[in-house]
Amino acid sequence: MLIFLAASFLAILAEAPTTIGFQKQSKFSGREAFTPALPNPNVKFCPLGRGRESSRVVNGTGSIWPYQAFRTATFNPPQLQITANGKHLAPGLLFLTPTDFTSVNATQDQAPLIMTDAGQLVWNGPNLDATNLRVASYKGKSILTFWSGLSTAGANVGHGYGNVTFLDSSYTEILTVCPKLGLVTPDNTSYPCEIDFHESYVTDRDTLLVTAYNATPTDLTSIGGPKNGWIFDCLFFEINPTDGSILFRWSALDHVPVGVSKFPLRNTGRSQSQPFDYFHINSVVNIGDNYLLNSRHAWTTYLLSATGDIIWSIQGDTGGDFGPLPPNGHFVSISWYSKDHTTTMLMAHSTSKAWQHNARAYNVTNSSISLSWFNNNNALGVDNGTHITTGLELLLSLPPSNTSTTTRALKYLSDPSEPIYADSQGSLTFLSNGNIFMGYGEIAVVKEYGPDSPSGADVRWTARFGANDLVQSYRGFKSEWHATPKSRPSLVVEKGAKGCAKGYVSWNGATDVEAWVVYEGTSATRLEEVGRIGFKGFETEFGVGKEFVQAAAVVGGKIIRKSDVVSW
Repeated sequence: MLIFLAASFLAILAEAPTTIGFQKQSKFSGREAFTPALPNPNVKFCPLGRGRESSRVVNGTGSIWPYQAFRTATFNPPQLQITANGKHLAPGLLFLTPTDFTSVNATQDQAPLIMTDAGQLVWNGPNLDATNLRVASYKGKSILTFWSGLSTAGANVGHGYGNVTFLDSSYTEILTVCPKLGLVTPDNTSYPCEIDFHESYVTDRDTLLVTAYNATPTDLTSIGGPKNGWIFDCLFFEINPTDGSILFRWSALDHVPVGVSKFPLRNTGRSQSQPFDYFHINSVVNIGDNYLLNSRHAWTTYLLSATGDIIWSIQGDTGGDFGPLPPNGHFVSISWYSKDHTTTMLMAHSTSKAWQHNARAYNVTNSSISLSWFNNNNALGVDNGTHITTGLELLLSLPPSNTSTTTRALKYLSDPSEPIYADSQGSLTFLSNGNIFMGYGEIAVVKEYGPDSPSGADVRWTARFGANDLVQSYRGFKSEWHATPKSRPSLVVEKGAKGCAKGYVSWNGATDVEAWVVYEGTSATRLEEVGRIGFKGFETEFGVGKEFVQAAAVVGGKIIRKSDVVSW
């Protein structure tokens, strides 16, 4: 029997057009090469069954967070530690980019991830340092975009040099935006792509907004520095993603004096090798022809005209052009402040609650605008136990008045059962059902809040994907996303418990699989449908009854893609 099956198998390899096993695909499909085994006389075949979820949880060694493992792929996404109260959540999937926050190895893999809010993997991207994985609309279609490249350290800490990738709904790479922006770096290192990681925003006019940091000489005597000083000039560019051409360039130094900075000069600014990061741009979006830009180190969000002039600004402590802020509406609060950027600014930095991220606008009319921030509320280091990080939304009257008292705080969200203190990174997004999703940046936590409490008492769902101080995701999103991968489903057959042959099938990135149709036979060319099993998550296990097996994904009641044929 064994000789006959082996001979048949070799004949099929020579003659049949169907590939046995599966082949390595593109870096975005993530499938690995697999070599099938010959039939094993010591393995018995088993009933198909109904299918079951088959991922395994592996406890990481050392500081590595527990992670998932699969038989059909080499992916190791984090195991989500989920808390939920059963109240209604918004539809959609999670978009995360977990990476190590320090030099300690705390993640088994680093890759852009799509997951369900039940913790199931949907798509595992390539292993690389990524940020800003999210759904965007480009030329009328939903796509994925993410930044990848090098995040810098040392005197250049908190910046990046990389590209932005566009993927369509089959995970096919349609664009890689990799401009050379003419930047000067502290150590004169040249990078192949020069987009900073903080922002990569696709506009409603099918352009791309990106940030960059440029080492630039300037006079720092107004803040106690040298006349021949150096700063990081914060830039943003509007780019045509199809050809990389620059449509618009904005420079902070051209519009905002260094004296507005609330960041301590310390020993920086004296040479090109240690520029003073006076502005620190961390978000920019368009509002029609205008731009909304956030400066972490000026504690200020600016509305700019189409030509880059400042129309108005809101400062997180004083309110800026909008006058006094309500008590629960500050994204900065300090005990005192002095314009001496040497000794006194060091003290102000250590007592302040500031450094906001991810400014976004909603409900824009001629008479009002709502702005939201991830309100870090901190400058004292990770998880410092002092000032609780919040999600903040303010309703502002237009046009602004610095004597106005009409500004209202609509949201000031924090989880009363789990106060979080994050002094860098983070995001806040309003969801389709009125819920609010927050990613806590340097703290490996994402939360979904309901609309029933402005203070956050209506927290409905929390997931942790790493240890504090060790794992980060610059931003986190929840969005609806529907995708059919270009690659085939992946199928593996192994000896299971009690000697049974078990099949395992997955399809990296597929969002709408309802079931799997299983085919079996005595040869690759003589397969018959033996039944259907339910879709049980990223990887589904089922019993195998014959030597040759194939699985087909069912979407919308129809078979849309088959795996390769696998022999056991």
